[in-house]
Amino acid sequence: MRSFCIIASAFAFADCALAQTATERVIPTLPPQINALPSLTPTILDNSAPDAQDCPGYIASNVVENGHGLTADLTIAGANCQAFGNDIADLVLEVNYQAKERLNVRIYPKNIAPANSSWFILPSHIVDQPEWDGKTTAESSDLKFEWSNDPTFQFRVLRASNNEELFSTYGHVIVYEDQFLELVTNMVEDYNVYGLAENIHNFRLGNNHTQTFYAVDAGNSIDRNVYGVIPFYQETRYHDGTNTTSHGVYARNAHGQEWLLRESTIAYRTLGGSFDLYFLSGQNGNGGSSALTTIAQFQTGCIGTPAMQMYWTFGYHQARWGYENISVSQGVVDGYREANIPLECFWHDLDIYDLYRDFTNNDVTYPLPEFTQWIESLHENGQHYVPIIDSNIYVSNPKNESDTYAPYENGKNLQIFIRDPTTGDFYFGNNWPGFSVWGDWLIPSTQEWWTNEIVNWHKGTPFDGIWIDLSEAASFCAGSCGNGRLTENPVHPPFLLPGDPLTFDFNYPEGFNISNATEAASAAAASASQSSVLSASPILPAPTTTTQGRTEPTPGVRNLNYPPYVINNVQAGHALGKSSIVPNATHNDQYNTTEYEMHNLFGLQISNATYHALLELFPGRRPFTVGRSVFAGSGKTTSHWGGDNTSTWGSMFLSISQAFTMMMSGIPMFGADTCGFARNTDYQLCSRWMELSAFFPFYRNHNVKATIGQEAYRWSSVAESARRAMAVRYSMLTYMYTLFYYAHTKGETVMRALAWEFPNDATLRETYNQFLLGPSILVTPVLVPNTETVQGVFPGIGEGERWYDWYTLAEVQAQPQENVTLSAPLEHINVHVRGGSILALQQPRLTTRDTRNTPYSLLVVLDESGKAKGSLYLDDGESLEQNATCLVQFSFADSCLNFSSEGDYHASQPLANITITGLADPVNGNNTHQRRDWAHHGGPQHSSLQYGGTSCDTSTFDTSYDNGVLKVSGTEKYTEGGAFQKDLNLCFEW
Repeated sequence: MRSFCIIASAFAFADCALAQTATERVIPTLPPQINALPSLTPTILDNSAPDAQDCPGYIASNVVENGHGLTADLTIAGANCQAFGNDIADLVLEVNYQAKERLNVRIYPKNIAPANSSWFILPSHIVDQPEWDGKTTAESSDLKFEWSNDPTFQFRVLRASNNEELFSTYGHVIVYEDQFLELVTNMVEDYNVYGLAENIHNFRLGNNHTQTFYAVDAGNSIDRNVYGVIPFYQETRYHDGTNTTSHGVYARNAHGQEWLLRESTIAYRTLGGSFDLYFLSGQNGNGGSSALTTIAQFQTGCIGTPAMQMYWTFGYHQARWGYENISVSQGVVDGYREANIPLECFWHDLDIYDLYRDFTNNDVTYPLPEFTQWIESLHENGQHYVPIIDSNIYVSNPKNESDTYAPYENGKNLQIFIRDPTTGDFYFGNNWPGFSVWGDWLIPSTQEWWTNEIVNWHKGTPFDGIWIDLSEAASFCAGSCGNGRLTENPVHPPFLLPGDPLTFDFNYPEGFNISNATEAASAAAASASQSSVLSASPILPAPTTTTQGRTEPTPGVRNLNYPPYVINNVQAGHALGKSSIVPNATHNDQYNTTEYEMHNLFGLQISNATYHALLELFPGRRPFTVGRSVFAGSGKTTSHWGGDNTSTWGSMFLSISQAFTMMMSGIPMFGADTCGFARNTDYQLCSRWMELSAFFPFYRNHNVKATIGQEAYRWSSVAESARRAMAVRYSMLTYMYTLFYYAHTKGETVMRALAWEFPNDATLRETYNQFLLGPSILVTPVLVPNTETVQGVFPGIGEGERWYDWYTLAEVQAQPQENVTLSAPLEHINVHVRGGSILALQQPRLTTRDTRNTPYSLLVVLDESGKAKGSLYLDDGESLEQNATCLVQFSFADSCLNFSSEGDYHASQPLANITITGLADPVNGNNTHQRRDWAHHGGPQHSSLQYGGTSCDTSTFDTSYDNGVLKVSGTEKYTEGGAFQKDLNLCFEW
């Protein structure tokens, strides 16, 4: 949550705007152009600004090779350019073959003064800096580094096995200035690049896209910068449909930056820092390379694998800004139970707070101890509770003794807040409670303070996890607007709040005028009336902006608030200080590091701090945090939601590609605000979205005040859609949990693009209207209004793949690459299972606790060879370090089902039944004699079971066979001590 851009984003304090300090622009004399460069917009506000590729570049000298790379000096090759900053004349080049699959190229200034270190070097204690593994050499690497000084220093990275060029600056100069870096790589024709999260954009980024990276409080900013900064891309090359290859590039830099994807090049530009590039081969042990391997290499080798989540977090979560009191909250809990819809966790937005202040409780609407008892009643029902914590801290009014706010006073005593460089005092921005400050995560005492506040608050509000909002960090004014005005606190935010007079949102989704014509007409009339009243009597001052054009580089000076290169920041005027802490604000470390260097890291740091605070509160238990702003490596400590989306079909559609980028970025616990955050949903959109989100890892419904309620039970159609989709989700919770185990241990993805799983099918390169959950579950959602059908493809058909309908277990009949029309009535989402899979399932209940206590069943889905395999990971579902785990491996071949377990964890639930589908002739692929026999005989004539090496009587089994589907029940008699305590071998004779 949010600066509420959709209602009144333009409102701001007139006297809080950053000063307009533009200097007259003088175009410097530039050296002759060295190499022609395809047209690239030099800076968003000034197309006549200099082209940095006219700069002289560098010459390499003093090259020293070692067993695993080389070092060299880089010296500027001509007169200073000063395109968008002060040139750095002397640089260091380091090339390091860090691991077989990873090559690192670093370029940074020579002889950096300690006080300036943070200008250029991203500290390794904040963001992991991968190093040499101690064994890889240039000869053993998958990759090869080549360079030239003709005419200036340029380099390229190739695949060692076949000299495939993966990255090349040849024909371009490297630009290195104190506020601007540029590096341009040549790209193959019609290239396929993915990632560069966080973005709300098509899955394939395309060849005419600029990805800006600057963490920003701007909801649903399509094709612009948003909350997260993860400078990693993966490229796929199809090679005419055979031997598809993949590789990745990670640029470890936290400054504001842009990636300009153009027809034949990608230009990488940053506002500072260094070139710290990691090239990933994507190669696997079989000699090929793939997107999935590349993504895993990024996580395991560069940023760390994501945290393992607690089992209960995979249940359904309900939130809203607008649950006014305990009674309303209880009504929501009751509404879900009465509608027989699962509800795992209840979330509170700002409503619980006293005047929007963190770590407080509203004594009227959420009084203690009644509120404490209400939360404990959730716990007794096997449910959980998560509240919001905003990233700002309210400042006590110094003239009002009754306004003393302990969290601020405690932090003030420790001097742990970010500072205003003009006054030396704290930086006083503005947020929901009024003038506010922000913790400085660079000093250890801030962690101590944050932990104490969270632990103390838990005593009255016994939460189970923390929701971290506004962690960009967001401020509702520009500059330290509270200077000299703290006696006015608490002040109203500089825009209308939802719930204020004349703020009701009358917007509804596309298609609402067709499905709800009368209501749509009434909403349009009410909206027009409200707008007329607002126009006649403005409540707030006229909007102001912080527009600022390109400033001229000044020798020896860095203009932090308005750097010479203007990135395409989504905020008004593209200003970096609009709706955030201004870049020249300072920290309390010994070098007074500025926000210019640290801005994009605030979300990572507050998530890390919250993670460690929860470890202190719940020793030995996995912390559950969900943060809004993320950076590379955030997944080690936090989950993430898609932020302030809208109740539109387009927003729902784009949530899939947004999820893909989070899977690539090592943050798999991701989900969008289901049914939309801002604007009003309707029964159609909410039905379809509840179905879609049931297959996202993080499943939460959340919306804003001043709109209609959208809990799933409010419409009968949405309630039925939710029940059906959740029944599928809850039955396969063990599968989703196992996927997270592999994400945590191996960097595997949870949600998957079809192109990742079927890399040789170039027709899938832009597909994101469907997705896979792991390798086995294909989801085909409806993403448009007023329809009861949906189209989808079934990849791999014709090449050995078989697909089965989840609900009927019937095999799909389709042609290769056919866009099949599927029936999709409003309450139905199409789900298909991939042949060759074995899934361990349980019976869905209203909570994950109750679901996990039901017996297991196995679903065996055969491939064209009559085989299948799968796995199941089990543990206690919450411990950070497990005392016991169990990994079960399943296989089916030659008419026999086998499984074996490794580990000491005991799951007491029995195995109740087994279903095997695909026994009849396959619709596609090669028929086998054995399958024709199965179909002919109508089922098995005899079966044998060995459980733990002991033969068991199968005559009591209840067995049925119909159209290729064999169902066996009665196995709980032999597995009542726990389904997977012993190895099992079950064979059939036909």
